[in-house]
Amino acid sequence: MKAEGPLVSVGMPVYNGERHLRAAVESILGQTFQDLELIISDNASTDGTEGICREFVSRDHRVRYYRNPKNLGAPENVNAVFRRATGRYFKWAAANDECDPRFIEACVEVLDKRQDAVLSYPRTRLIFGDSGATEDYEDRLNLIQERPCERFRALLDRVRLCNALYGLIRASALRTTGLVGKYINGDRVLLGELTLHGKFVEVPHFMFFRRMDPASATTMRTKAQILRTLDPESSSGILFQQWKLYRGYLAAVFRAPLPARERACVVRFLRWNAWQDRGYFAQDFREAGQAWTS
Repeated sequence: MKAEGPLVSVGMPVYNGERHLRAAVESILGQTFQDLELIISDNASTDGTEGICREFVSRDHRVRYYRNPKNLGAPENVNAVFRRATGRYFKWAAANDECDPRFIEACVEVLDKRQDAVLSYPRTRLIFGDSGATEDYEDRLNLIQERPCERFRALLDRVRLCNALYGLIRASALRTTGLVGKYINGDRVLLGELTLHGKFVEVPHFMFFRRMDPASATTMRTKAQILRTLDPESSSGILFQQWKLYRGYLAAVFRAPLPARERACVVRFLRWNAWQDRGYFAQDFREAGQAWTS
């Protein structure tokens, strides 16, 4: 007997996304896998986003739309769509990106067959600006190592763009994580935490089409611009970003259900990694000193 509710929940956080929103939503609703719900959380957009969303709500019963009374910052809005999800599997979808029609079907097949996998994702094709130029991207995050420590180390060594976070994730595992933290690279920390719960399996087809422009890719923004998206109303959270990053990693390690040997292995790796990043920790102190004396 089929359980109540859809098998897959798709969460789409959005802020002023009217330019590409319609195509993004249609790429989800047009999936060959139809047993899904689409949860849209609007971070108090000031453009035509709300009208587009309400149009889709009126056309398709699978769409749910929520509008925040104010801009809560990107991480909180990203987390909000998951907190409203009811499916066994969950997928984040950006309001700028598009998916091949078989994206969800292919990833469901993987998670249904492989109980040792916590995340399944397809290969990524990047789309650059208005030119429409594309580039095939190698994520190299097919993490099927048996030991959680080895998966975690491989992720931190290889990850550049967090495309895999737009794959399909077991909601039961995701609920036990800290979700996306309100600091730079909080999405990377979440991916790291998920490696401690299970394997990542890549679907070897280009099914994720990610837009790369300053409005959608943090790699194309300045640090100041990124910080404003994290918390638009507060200046208190902008300092000590590197310290917050490693605090997030450590919290993830001690939250995960790991044997003592695996936990110790990950902590040793983080200690070595932190030493390699010591210049960033020092930079945090310099930035704090400048802020306090200005």
